[in-house]
Amino acid sequence: MKFRLGFAPITWNNEDLRGELAPTVPYESVLDEIASCGYSATELGDGFPRDPVVLRSALHACGLELTSGWCGLPLLAASAEDDLTHVATICELLRDVGATFVNLADQGTPERKACAGRAAEGPQLSTREWDLLADRVRRAANTARIFGLQPLFHAHAGTWVETRSDLEEVLLRIPGQELKLVWDVGHALYGGMDPIEVIRSHPQRIAYVHLKDVDGDALEALRRERLGFEEGIRRRVFTELGRGVLDIPGLLAVLGEIDYAGWLMVEQDSTWLAPGESARASREYLRTLGI
Repeated sequence: MKFRLGFAPITWNNEDLRGELAPTVPYESVLDEIASCGYSATELGDGFPRDPVVLRSALHACGLELTSGWCGLPLLAASAEDDLTHVATICELLRDVGATFVNLADQGTPERKACAGRAAEGPQLSTREWDLLADRVRRAANTARIFGLQPLFHAHAGTWVETRSDLEEVLLRIPGQELKLVWDVGHALYGGMDPIEVIRSHPQRIAYVHLKDVDGDALEALRRERLGFEEGIRRRVFTELGRGVLDIPGLLAVLGEIDYAGWLMVEQDSTWLAPGESARASREYLRTLGI
């Protein structure tokens, strides 16, 4: 199987709980550790330089590519103009650093974050609100294309697009030629989806993969205790590859079935290990699978 392998920087500097889990790590150290663990790419991270010349130089020094970056949007909670201004700012930087993709997502609301993993207990959108959300995503995707980037959508726990039915509401309204997925299999599990079945149902949508395992015991406790997304990060609900409930061999097999040959971006929002040790453990696990 021909995949390209990267590791996302959020393990070092978590953007949801800035400064809470560990002291801030300089971006140079983050890039050095990612490269030393055997990965060839990363994404735009918290604390990375916003000067493209500086960032390109730092990436080049470590032999890394920058493939994409997170672009969280309030969507229903801010003006469309504010959304598009933010998208343009992120996309201009990504383009200038040589990225190919941008990861568009709903930013989430306190009410939905409080019900992460239990979305049915939280507020729901009306048909009119789904139409509006999809229109906003569509406009953001069009802006990304102006900058020469492939727009991707990221389903995410604690947001309006967490469950299978949420995802289908978006895909129903935006044609496949206009929007692909950055398929985060860990967030899919958190939201109650079968990540493998979604790939089989929407093979043409899968353009990029966030490879993320989930600690089943931690997730069960979060649901049982009715705790929110931020507490999930504190309890390290995402874990090193091969240590959780994700069927990674099955996932890789179905990606092979659809002839996927793109990026596997390993992403772990928080860890009980040192970040570099976590990244190395996931890399070693993938080597046991021939990746």
